[in-house]
Amino acid sequence: MLMAAVSGQVSALCLLDLSAAFNTVDHDLLIRRLECQYGRRSVVLQSFSSYLSGRTFQVVYGGGTSPTVYIPCSVPQGSVLGPRLFILYMADLEDHVAKHANI
Repeated sequence: MLMAAVSGQVSALCLLDLSAAFNTVDHDLLIRRLECQYGRRSVVLQSFSSYLSGRTFQVVYGGGTSPTVYIPCSVPQGSVLGPRLFILYMADLEDHVAKHANI
């Protein structure tokens, strides 16, 4: 980019912040992707759907308990499946970038 700037060329930079990326995985989209792109069916999809759905979050601190919060999206962090599901969820990102690379 520095060389482009020195030579007077226009440059663009796109940064992706993946620090909270696991929290943005849409369950329905992930399940559809597992079915359509990866050919998963019936019992496997039901297992993944069960694994992802119905999750809640609650904090207990100093004798107090926060309200229970329903988690509508995300993959479980600290699990073996979480990173793998995120990779499958993001797998077509490269295709989208390549499709628009010539703009």
